[in-house]
Amino acid sequence: MKRIILGLVAAGSAAASVLCAAPPAAAQTSLPADVARAIRKSYGDGEIRTFERAVDLNGDGRPEIVVYVVGPMVCGTGGCNLLVFTPTGAGYRRVADISVARPPIRASPATSSGWRNLVVHIAGGGGASADVELAFDGRSYPHNPTVPGPRVRPAELAGTELLIEDFQSMSEGRLLTAADPAPSNAAIAAGPGPSFDCAKAIKASEKLVCGDADLSALDRTLATIYAKGLSPSSGWTERDCKASRTAQRAWLAARERCANAADPRGCVTSAYRRRIAELQIRNGDLGPAPPTVGYRCQDLEGRPVTAVYYRGTEPPSAVITVGDRQVIAFAARSGSGARYVGASVELWEHQGEATLKWAGRTHTCKVP
Repeated sequence: MKRIILGLVAAGSAAASVLCAAPPAAAQTSLPADVARAIRKSYGDGEIRTFERAVDLNGDGRPEIVVYVVGPMVCGTGGCNLLVFTPTGAGYRRVADISVARPPIRASPATSSGWRNLVVHIAGGGGASADVELAFDGRSYPHNPTVPGPRVRPAELAGTELLIEDFQSMSEGRLLTAADPAPSNAAIAAGPGPSFDCAKAIKASEKLVCGDADLSALDRTLATIYAKGLSPSSGWTERDCKASRTAQRAWLAARERCANAADPRGCVTSAYRRRIAELQIRNGDLGPAPPTVGYRCQDLEGRPVTAVYYRGTEPPSAVITVGDRQVIAFAARSGSGARYVGASVELWEHQGEATLKWAGRTHTCKVP
């Protein structure tokens, strides 16, 4: 089956930038219990305060937790410790312990081994003051940001995302207590929840999913299909994986925009079904590919136009290729024939003739 790679964006979503605007200074989340326990185990029972931010660093659609730990027994003249935890099923695993780091803490648009680079400030301890960029090596980030090397280099701040801003006093941090809330599905009393931790749900669309069993089921289905595509067994190239991560971030942004729709639940439901259909096609989950239908279109004689119709997705979908660009469109209401609508494309087919709207122009097409 031909894998879908070029320009595939779910209908209703925009090709949004990977980066987000800088968060408010006080954007913090409660720490899951296992994360709090890991911090206590490392730094003892003394006074500990934290500044934290949930952010997806590896593009899997599930946020990591970046924690800047401060306290009398934690910090030195060069700074304090920055920890990174990644979700692993029911809990979290620490993937980085970065010493002598200072805020502001940022995430770079650049990636290494599939993870966004982190940017920290270094100063004090007799060293020069600078912002440095830390690269992931497949297992962790560098432990000491003051030691230059292939994975520690001067940072470019343009385009970075602010995670934890600078502060005046350690007392501004959140006091780590023994009663931090339990993570994940403990907060979901009425049955299975979505793939993400509802205890940390902040966005309106996340809260909507957490409170709806049908949406939670769609979210679990999407998470499973998405992870399958990124698994080593999928055979995807790094280019495939990068394209899928970018599309997933754009989709998450589109899902959040449903909060402003006239029917938020209907909008979110449609967003999930279309993204699931897109990933099923990309993964080859629908069995042998349907026949490719070729069209000869007016004013597009020099560019091959084809469509592959997938009746087994919900809603039915079509992968439309014009030249070297490929997009997905979904079945829409029509008076007669079959009509498919996507981002900047519409294909209306009836008895071997079709009208194609592509890049702002309308073309009359026929099956040769």
